[in-house]
Amino acid sequence: MERKITIEEAGVYQEDYQMKMLGAGEPEGLLPVKGRGLDGSSFYDYDVSGKVSFQALYERNKITGEDLKIFLRRFQMVLGEVTRYLLDINKILLKPEYLFYEDGNVYFCYYPPFQGDIWQEFHDLTEYFVKQADYGDKECVRMVFLLHKGTMEENYSLEKLIGECLKKEERRRNLGKKNTTPGSTTGSPARRWEALSWKRRRTCGLL
Repeated sequence: MERKITIEEAGVYQEDYQMKMLGAGEPEGLLPVKGRGLDGSSFYDYDVSGKVSFQALYERNKITGEDLKIFLRRFQMVLGEVTRYLLDINKILLKPEYLFYEDGNVYFCYYPPFQGDIWQEFHDLTEYFVKQADYGDKECVRMVFLLHKGTMEENYSLEKLIGECLKKEERRRNLGKKNTTPGSTTGSPARRWEALSWKRRRTCGLL
């Protein structure tokens, strides 16, 4: 069964080039979206079938270092995709209720009417990470601190900050491989949700 979320915007709906690009190209990492008008308002419907929002996923769980790396790699890719399709990165929504997880991937909402600033939005998201972080996970703590501190710098670079964060953790992991066994990711809330979702689909005969 298809499941969707709808964002309403005041004003008559007009199909602009952004919606045409989204419909024709389907940039990887963005949720499929359809626009429509009704009674002088605009509605944007996003297909979130089989996915869970960050808001729901981390309502009772903590964010791990593994979860952050999944998010950052995906965000890094989506920024490139949006630019490649001549779209505006400032239209990417970064609030937890509009970020979705499924099968080891994160999906984003591209919202054409949005009048925000992605650098400020990402800073706000890092504050959410600070609140929801698993402080027993040293990798998570290091990454959250680096990201939050980096977003407080004036005119910071998103791509550079994300790249540095991922590279530092990769170097730490490579150094640790000589003396430690790589840890299991089954403790990640995202991975646990994925395993549970797979089990439910199998039980229902969907697999």
